[in-house]
Amino acid sequence: MKNYIEDIREKTSGMSRNEACAYVWTYYWYHILGILAIIALILLFAPHYGSGNKKPLFTCILVNQEADQNRIQDAAEEFAEYAGLQEERVLITSDYTFSYGEVRLEGVNEGSYEKFFFQWRNEEIDAAILPESFYIHVKEMGGEFRVLEETQGLTPYMDGNSCRAVLLGNDSFTERVSGKKDEKLLLAFPDNGKHEEACGLFLQYLKNIEREGEELETIFNG
Repeated sequence: MKNYIEDIREKTSGMSRNEACAYVWTYYWYHILGILAIIALILLFAPHYGSGNKKPLFTCILVNQEADQNRIQDAAEEFAEYAGLQEERVLITSDYTFSYGEVRLEGVNEGSYEKFFFQWRNEEIDAAILPESFYIHVKEMGGEFRVLEETQGLTPYMDGNSCRAVLLGNDSFTERVSGKKDEKLLLAFPDNGKHEEACGLFLQYLKNIEREGEELETIFNG
């Protein structure tokens, strides 16, 4: 590019402005169009590329739950507004159904088991809504959950002498597939999650829902 500029400057040194512009367009029009095309492509795709690569600011994973996707999406949008976050950067998903330990399910995506622990190791999970038996399984696999100093008035779940989850109700999915009626549905936070402040806001958001008379398990448990 520097050589082109020097060549143009040399050959148009004795020309008027109009003559120089006419010369440049005559002999370098294809270069000009190429540069303009590159600039247009950058302006067109850069915003999409940038927004598509923004990582979530809060990720909540539902394990072994056949939840209503529309209700989950509504909850994600409501929480984003409550927490002052962009909707596209709040992710609540129930695409994690698999067998583990003595819980054996048929026709499920067993690959989501590896995906769950891969995301856990990469510190990509901020919150998990999960059966009590899977909470125990995660701990047996070496995972730890954050100690909750404040549960925002929700029912605390005690693990030894520490509160490490809140109780959302009974796990109706486990009851349907295994007949076990006393499985608890918990909300817990991996201790390596990056967005601790958002986790606290999520607890506040759930408490507000409960105050309005809606049972939390009906939102997150099919």
